[in-house]
Amino acid sequence: MPVAATAPTFPHRHPSDTAPKMPRWRALVAMTRPTQIALILVVFANGVMLAAWRAAGTATLGRDPLLLWPAVLLLVASSAAIHLANEAADYETDRLTTRTPYSGGSGALAASGLSPRLPLTLSLVVALMVGGGALIATAVGGLHPTAAALLLLGLVGGMAYSLPPVAAQRRGLGEVLNVVLGAMVLPLFGVAVMAATLEALDIIAFLPFVFVAFASVMATAWPDREADAATGKATLQVRLRPALLRRVALGATLAFVAATLLSAATGAMPMAIAGLLVLPLSVVGLLRYTRVTSPLPNVAAMVGHALITLVVLVVVVT
Repeated sequence: MPVAATAPTFPHRHPSDTAPKMPRWRALVAMTRPTQIALILVVFANGVMLAAWRAAGTATLGRDPLLLWPAVLLLVASSAAIHLANEAADYETDRLTTRTPYSGGSGALAASGLSPRLPLTLSLVVALMVGGGALIATAVGGLHPTAAALLLLGLVGGMAYSLPPVAAQRRGLGEVLNVVLGAMVLPLFGVAVMAATLEALDIIAFLPFVFVAFASVMATAWPDREADAATGKATLQVRLRPALLRRVALGATLAFVAATLLSAATGAMPMAIAGLLVLPLSVVGLLRYTRVTSPLPNVAAMVGHALITLVVLVVVVT
């Protein structure tokens, strides 16, 4: 049964929490999750380079590559806002769970002694600035309307992942929403920024990444299942039995292979078959899922796929 979304609760802090252990500026930077933003930029670059590859030898490229900076700045700010909102919303959950390098948030909020209200307020302010910046950039021609729409879709969806009234992560929708936004909408934003248009082949091109990312998200969420359940987050890890979760992960791995073959057959992505280099990692992750806490193989498969795609695109374009 879906769990009703509730506003993030900010309990009174214990006196031992009030003495900051980490400088405020450093904590806020950590809560934006710079390493995740770096991966976001890689996936965005995949979309940009795919558009450049499609336009090679033609006059169809919609924008000068030197004019990408407004999109990059807005994307970084949007990502920071989403991460800050998630840090605030997951404050209690992150305090209960055992953090890993891939789950449990940044840990900076509890380590700094700051109130969750600070990252939440900063998140909302930055989100409003991104919305206004996107409208201005579109009005002056710095951002194509299609790209602006995808950026705002990612921003609103990312905020809805953590915050009421949607709070998708508390309704068993978080894993799917995370992957749709991060593995499909994000690279399509890169395509739209560069090409000012989208094709059906663009969706096919990034389908393999969607499935490898889904397996990674599932594996990353597994270590937090007990803390999630204790704080009312009805994630898929909480809702489904381990045996069923493993079948879902198997389906994602098989779908990854099928989507890669489809992308190669249609010519949607150059050298798409190279993406299967991460399949051994995906298989190891599948065998470990729900049995081993660390999601390292699945995370490595996702990051590796993004980097392989970028290297291939850079090579074929340049």
